[in-house]
Amino acid sequence: MPLRYVDPHKKRGRIYEANVRFGRSRPGQSLARHLAPRVDPWLHRATAGRMNMGLVINAPLKTTGAKSGQPRVVQLTYFHDGRDPILMASNYGGAKHPQWYYNLKAHAECEFGGESFVATEVTDADEYRRLYALAEHVYAGYRDYRAKTAPVGRQIPLFRLNPR
Repeated sequence: MPLRYVDPHKKRGRIYEANVRFGRSRPGQSLARHLAPRVDPWLHRATAGRMNMGLVINAPLKTTGAKSGQPRVVQLTYFHDGRDPILMASNYGGAKHPQWYYNLKAHAECEFGGESFVATEVTDADEYRRLYALAEHVYAGYRDYRAKTAPVGRQIPLFRLNPR
């Protein structure tokens, strides 16, 4: 199944906005952290990527473990900038980067949604601001995550996936 295109400029409807409000709530965040990571991989496989528990489209990221060298898989939300998928290492606004961040830093070659990519971290400040603004169009909860990480001095990393 090809990776679905997620347009950050797309106008979203009322149902989507209601789902975003729920997703930003305490129960919605709990569901996203504890249940969705277990159910979404199964739903993604069973429905060829058409369904998930989350509010936005997600896909499996396959990386190589930074320390172990073993294959690792995590289901992530994303959006596109042109033809390139963009990943946000938000970790739900936690104080630390998610483990997959370290995996991509150590081994940039990855597979996302069944396609091969090379991940590059976005380091240019202007490009970072532009992409983060696009991410907030896709899911307004990224504003919450930025507010949570600011007091601990963590900037949420962004990765651009370039086709191999």
